[in-house]
Amino acid sequence: MCSFLIKAQPPNDCVDAIVICGNGSFSSNASGAGIQEVSGCSSQEHNSIWIRVDVVQSGTLGFDLIPDNTAMAVDYDFWVYGPNEDCSSLTSPIRCSTTNPIAAGQTNNHTGIGNAAMENFEGPGPDGDSYVEWMDVQSGEFYYIVIDRPIGNGGFEINWTGTASEGTGAFPEPPVANLIADLEECSDTGSANFNLGSLRSSINSNLSENTVDFYETLANATDNLNPLTDNYTSTQSVQTIYAKVTSNSTQCTNVTEFNLIINQIDNIQIDASENPICAPRDVEIQFSGSANAIVEYEIDGGSMQQIQLDASGTSIFDLFVDDEVTVLVINTYIENPDGSIRCSATQNESISITLNGISVGDNLIDFYECDGNKDGKVVYNLTVNDSIALSNVDSGYQVNYYTSQNEAENRNNPILLPVSFENTAPLPQEIWVRVEDENFTDCFAVSSFELDAYTDAPPSFEIERSNLNFEEQHTITISNVTGIGTYEFSINGEDWKQLDETNTITFTVEGGGQFVVTGRHTEGCGSSFKTTTFIDYPRFFTPNQDGINDTWNIKGFQQQNANAKILIFTRFGKLLKSLSPSSRGWDGSYHGKQMPSNDYWFLVEYVEPLPDGTIINKSFKSNFTLKR
Repeated sequence: MCSFLIKAQPPNDCVDAIVICGNGSFSSNASGAGIQEVSGCSSQEHNSIWIRVDVVQSGTLGFDLIPDNTAMAVDYDFWVYGPNEDCSSLTSPIRCSTTNPIAAGQTNNHTGIGNAAMENFEGPGPDGDSYVEWMDVQSGEFYYIVIDRPIGNGGFEINWTGTASEGTGAFPEPPVANLIADLEECSDTGSANFNLGSLRSSINSNLSENTVDFYETLANATDNLNPLTDNYTSTQSVQTIYAKVTSNSTQCTNVTEFNLIINQIDNIQIDASENPICAPRDVEIQFSGSANAIVEYEIDGGSMQQIQLDASGTSIFDLFVDDEVTVLVINTYIENPDGSIRCSATQNESISITLNGISVGDNLIDFYECDGNKDGKVVYNLTVNDSIALSNVDSGYQVNYYTSQNEAENRNNPILLPVSFENTAPLPQEIWVRVEDENFTDCFAVSSFELDAYTDAPPSFEIERSNLNFEEQHTITISNVTGIGTYEFSINGEDWKQLDETNTITFTVEGGGQFVVTGRHTEGCGSSFKTTTFIDYPRFFTPNQDGINDTWNIKGFQQQNANAKILIFTRFGKLLKSLSPSSRGWDGSYHGKQMPSNDYWFLVEYVEPLPDGTIINKSFKSNFTLKR
């Protein structure tokens, strides 16, 4: 007995007909039509499947075709060709039914051959009762049956009837396809190779008369699509493989299935709680891998040791290290409940724990602060060196400061407030830093830096002014700063700034006059001054007697221009006022009468010294605004 189950069967044609073997039921879900090859009963292929039956027992032969979907709208038709017709020269069918169950008033949507039917052909539509007469078949004959679903959806099942199907059955017995045990392999990569070819004789012992092929899906096995190679690589933890046995003489087939199972066994990962260490101590060694795996390892080539990972796949043990030591994993395996080994994998993971002393970070800062009152006492923030001292170690280390090397090495009398430490000895004073493990203080290193101070060292600097007079904005650049400490600078005591990365500062100033450049210590240890002057004029003035911008005059003239001549005109060239640089300036009136808001012009004649000492005569003309 044999049962066929074919789902989502692609369309096939006569030459690709599926051979029916045994006396079992046949199930399918025909989807689509191939070449239109049928004739008779006034219909054609829609969603069809071709099957072939080879008769080995004479008698009557029929079948019941029962749709999976019992809805009356689901309509199946069929045609039978034979006996012994060639696919390339089919004649007319010897049986066919294209009756519609609803149109014919049937009580179900079954169809088939046999029962009490007397006609060979029926349909289409209301014609017939969905069944046609038995076929009389003889041993050695073969027939083609086309099954089609023109309306509805869903698969179907065929049950064979008639005297030919009794006893040993109407069709050849399918070849043996033995059930075999699942295959299991170990893997630490998620994939494994399986030798499918070695299974053939277990699936069928008569390989001289039968052929065994392997497929990834049942559909592929049914349609002979994409057979697998004997050496097959699987990447799934559980994969079903279908083995199809085909009789070389009858082309009957039988399918069995088995699973390929990959038992994942991970590579062991080894981690140490710390490495390197700087003094003999216990170090935690952690193995990580597959849950409940047993790990075989050795330490420095010694005897084999074992440890079992827990359900989370980890295990930890303490290892005392007083010199460099290497832990090597040799093998990993997983046991079955009965103690037998289910899966094992060779390992070659190792870790070496080394014993190395630590060191204090390089380039500790030597402090050089300001002693403003010159009493020899200065407060220092020693913690500025914390991050530098710890730069050669990982996390888990701490810093302490001491006033002598002996105290630092013996961990005695640390400085309690390093953030505000006042020197305890005449300057300069040496301070010692100790870097140590927070939990294992025998692991340490020491180094030192120096504290010192200065009392009065104002900055020396140069200034360079833009050479343009009578500009709305001017620049003053401070450069070549020398001295001890950190300096800041301002113009006229405002907007203090420190040197940029180029060791210069540029200020922008407006208007004319003298500008005082001041440089001083940020710590308050002295200051120095320089002045520079720009000749310029106000762009407007407001003579409203509020004490602000009530008069207008040129600014920035020095002694060599005490006699400079300044003339003010209307825009038509009428002279309103003649000024000297030392006068109060124009108040906006002419002969006692206030002049209206407007733009007024001026002409200034002056001298300008050149860098080589030469003095030249110059003049400048522009305008300004009187606002009321």
